[in-house]
Amino acid sequence: MSLALDSDVARSRPATHTLADILTARGLEAANIVAIRNTLHPDDISSDFRSLADVISANALPMLDRMQDGPRIAHGALVLSFAALDEGHARLTGFRRFLMRREGIVPTDIVYDYDAAHLLHAFIARAQTPVFYDAFDEDG
Repeated sequence: MSLALDSDVARSRPATHTLADILTARGLEAANIVAIRNTLHPDDISSDFRSLADVISANALPMLDRMQDGPRIAHGALVLSFAALDEGHARLTGFRRFLMRREGIVPTDIVYDYDAAHLLHAFIARAQTPVFYDAFDEDG
């Protein structure tokens, strides 16, 4: 028999940490960070973007989370961006500082992303108050 089977010592389990614990360990205050979980809105689905996986493979996810219906993210906020996965899971895709633009003013990198133009047009068509953000990567 192996020592592990003979041992009375309980098997160790990996420690469970909350996102707040991980942020604190990195010197960040969780209370000052916004987390967004990106999904593909049903009205944004097209032949090019049938799922969020299509958005990710086209490298359009960093654009998608910078388009919000209304001023949902405060100017200057630190934002953890997550991609929605099956069964309620999510994958971290970015940590950036968001700077709100004036209502309706679209960043040029979004306007001129021809591969993802449908996402922009669909968003503008459905949004009551289109708000766009510039975003800058943060350390952490």
